[in-house]
Amino acid sequence: MKPVAHLRQLEDSVWEEHSLHDHLMHVAELAGRFAKEFGNADWLQAAGLLHDLGKFNPTWQEYIRRNNGDYSEEDDGQD
Repeated sequence: MKPVAHLRQLEDSVWEEHSLHDHLMHVAELAGRFAKEFGNADWLQAAGLLHDLGKFNPTWQEYIRRNNGDYSEEDDGQD
């Protein structure tokens, strides 16, 4: 399973995954754009890339999936 930043359930009950990689890249780009006016785009891009880095932790990924309802013990190889 690829790391996710967020999950949301669509109207048809399908779970939409927002990949952590895409989330971090988007936040970095957006933060850099806002900070460009102040001459600090590079610093804010770095901060955007790092702001949710802890979500790569497998325990945190399990937490995200369990608390959003998209988790199956069978998929994780547990009894």
